[in-house]
Amino acid sequence: PRRPRRAADLPGPRTCARRRGCATMEGNLALKTPSLTRRLPALCAVMFCLGAGLEYVMCKTGFYNVTAVREGQRAAAEKAEEEEFWSRVRARRESRQAQVTIRSE
Repeated sequence: PRRPRRAADLPGPRTCARRRGCATMEGNLALKTPSLTRRLPALCAVMFCLGAGLEYVMCKTGFYNVTAVREGQRAAAEKAEEEEFWSRVRARRESRQAQVTIRSE
């Protein structure tokens, strides 16, 4: 009868160093931790080029022009709605004032 394997029975970093024939690589064959300071300039250069390319495409396709036109249309529509609202308020006030005003004839 085999007992089920537990996490403590599995080869880990501590047990591999003690056992022979374990698959842990040491020395020149060991996995090295990546150096951020070595890769950071290349990462910055790649990100800069991607950003520049994106800006170039957006300028060439007229994205900013379309966006500016849509913003202007939206602002004009909001202004028209606001003017219509206040004209209705003024008309309502005038009609109420006309009802309340006592006529002296």
